[in-house]
Amino acid sequence: MPVYSHSKPNKDGEREGSKLLIDHLKGVRDKALANYSEHTSFSNRTNHKSLLENICWLHDLGKYTSYFQSYLLDSGKVEQRLKNHSSLGAHAAFNLLRKDPKDALFAYYLIKLHHSNLLNFDEVFWPEHYNSHKWLIQGTFKKQVENLQNTEELKIYISDFDKSVVKHTEPKTFFKLYKSEFQNVDSIEFYFIINYLFSLLIESDKLDASDTIPYQLTSLPANAVDDRPGIGKPNYPNSDLSTFSQNELRNFVRSEVVKNIERDDILQKRIFTLAAPTGIGKTLTALDFSLKLRQKIESKEGYLSQIIYGLPFINIIEQALSEYEKTLGEGKTLGHYQFADVFGKDKGEENSLDDTESDYSKKKMAWDTWQSDVVITSFVQLFETMIGNRNRLLKKFHHFADSIIILDEVQTLAIEKLPIIGAVLYSLSKYLNARIIIMTATQPKLFELMERELDVKIEEPDFKPFNLLERDGEVFSCFNRTKIIPLLNEQIDNERFIDLFESKWSFDKSCLIVVNKVNRSIEIFDLLKNHLCESDVELFYLSTNITPVERQRRVEEIKRSLPSKTCILVSTQVVEAGVDLDFDMGFRDLGPIDSIVQVAGRINRENSEARMGSPIYVIDFGDCQQIYGYATTTKSVAALNKTEIPENEYKNVVENYFASVSDAKLSDFEFSRGIFQAMKNLRYGYPKSSSEKEITVSDFKIIENSQNGNSVFIELPEDQKGIEARTAFQALINNEISRHEFDRKYKRAFHQRIIAVPDYLPNIKEVSSLTEDILWVEPDVAEFYYDEYTGFMRKEGEEKAIMF
Repeated sequence: MPVYSHSKPNKDGEREGSKLLIDHLKGVRDKALANYSEHTSFSNRTNHKSLLENICWLHDLGKYTSYFQSYLLDSGKVEQRLKNHSSLGAHAAFNLLRKDPKDALFAYYLIKLHHSNLLNFDEVFWPEHYNSHKWLIQGTFKKQVENLQNTEELKIYISDFDKSVVKHTEPKTFFKLYKSEFQNVDSIEFYFIINYLFSLLIESDKLDASDTIPYQLTSLPANAVDDRPGIGKPNYPNSDLSTFSQNELRNFVRSEVVKNIERDDILQKRIFTLAAPTGIGKTLTALDFSLKLRQKIESKEGYLSQIIYGLPFINIIEQALSEYEKTLGEGKTLGHYQFADVFGKDKGEENSLDDTESDYSKKKMAWDTWQSDVVITSFVQLFETMIGNRNRLLKKFHHFADSIIILDEVQTLAIEKLPIIGAVLYSLSKYLNARIIIMTATQPKLFELMERELDVKIEEPDFKPFNLLERDGEVFSCFNRTKIIPLLNEQIDNERFIDLFESKWSFDKSCLIVVNKVNRSIEIFDLLKNHLCESDVELFYLSTNITPVERQRRVEEIKRSLPSKTCILVSTQVVEAGVDLDFDMGFRDLGPIDSIVQVAGRINRENSEARMGSPIYVIDFGDCQQIYGYATTTKSVAALNKTEIPENEYKNVVENYFASVSDAKLSDFEFSRGIFQAMKNLRYGYPKSSSEKEITVSDFKIIENSQNGNSVFIELPEDQKGIEARTAFQALINNEISRHEFDRKYKRAFHQRIIAVPDYLPNIKEVSSLTEDILWVEPDVAEFYYDEYTGFMRKEGEEKAIMF
């Protein structure tokens, strides 16, 4: 009698086996070994490969029971505990590999949890509930063993296997081995071994189960950036940098970075930094370097590297994706982020509707497992895969092996998380043979903080950060596009700001105004609207208070207007990074120095000779401490203790600022230390029923979710796509359409109309509910809740510090 791993309904609606279990096990084994890197630097690497193979063969051993087969084929009702299949394989693997206690424990742990999130290592061996359910657990195990069928076919692939290894081991045996092998280990290596093997197992399992064909990496043209129309090879005159135009400086930077490829020792380097001013073309420079490095790795070391590009914000992810596609063509770059289209931009909605649910599942699986030569993703996806316990994210973890990882705008990372992020990046390069490129206009102290706070020392010379732009100081000194002018003698209010604005601004100047709070941004916008109502000036507003789809439209509208019209934009921090706009002058509420420099990057961005030294005025509404904290406020004020700061001094000012706010007396790095200790102790996460509160790997988040925020779907009367998306969402909730159909046709449109609204606003209590977690501004009352210019209406109420 055949034994199956999966089933599907036939034309009569009855379930039938769709894949033989032995074929599934073989498929998982083949896929996992095909992705296993021979270049990792774990201890006993050969054993890990053999361990992986055994795990793949035994992970679904429990599916050989008649109970699971009955469940699969609907031939009878089966108790949940009897159809669960991970326990038999976990115990069998432990007994089979008992000669090596570490391997035996790894195998048990990985198979036991292959359908769930990772939990604390010790608790998996001796669960909290075991003693009270001992006889039930042992009885279930015995029944399952008695009902195993056809397992002799495994003997062909595992010579040491027979039914005698499928026996129950008591928790005290596991725990004794755990204490002797792992309890006093002061290394993070085991965390990376577990995550790597777990990732290989669960991704292969999911790909094979869905019949998704794994993507085979291909050679990419090393000169793709050089050959792109309008870009070309970097060419600049042999003269003093101070005489270069901005385009010549872009070419100089790219040439200086790329020439490092010719170094004899370049392949030995693992961590690279690229610090360069905003608007200097770091995106294409990093891509050019990565493509040439990738080709050299392929030529000299014989394997292909996946390029993984991480960015903090969706708007710059989409910009980068566009640039990569223009350079590499369609089909070579995958965008993996909240609003990404599974089908890719080359496929319109009309075509995608015809895809079968099965085809869609495969494409979604390929998308969600980074099946591409180049991946562009968010910091959330990237770092919460590196530091996390979630099954859904960890299936991508093994892609870091042999990869080239580009991190852009790293200054946006919270300073208290920098030590643990530095430690993980160093470990990826050390254990998984990853190459890391860290680029920013304002370089934070990732590795310095790692060494100081976590006592992790980079001893190997080739792992010390290598500066790709040796003359970065000269490049920074060439720029005089802007100057920061602090006006911090006293705090100002909204009305005084309007007076100040009027004294500094003239009608022929476009202007960017960035403040720290949404409420204040709306108040400033309304005052300016009244002040400029009779002029030809175009006034715009941007913040997270308006929907993402409207923010995108508005940025494009500002871009079209800026060259020929006088524009004023009032915004919050949402405009600080990656928004390609170019104003004549600006105002920035007091904040972190790197944020102020980022705003300066939206002023005279194209280095116009006529606008040299364009001013960005720093003012103080008194909101900085409430948003960023006392240390940031005092150190920012100290850094801005000059009458004006020209752009060629920004680099030094930022470096001094980061050095001061990184002081352990001012910043709390306890969180990084706690996560690091959890990783070393394999403390991944507690079961939901646990009352324990000790910090675990699962506590790591790149963005802390506000406890005071509400997700609100905004449905405007004339927005047909929004109406269709909301209707489809309700149909999904009512099981009238499938998740696949919703994701395929409506997901992007739905999420692009959701904003986060704080719950302290009085009118939020009046808004209807779409679900328990999502509120809904209905079209017939939208005018009472949502302003076409400034978004969700904020009636008077106490404003608390909250950032989204």
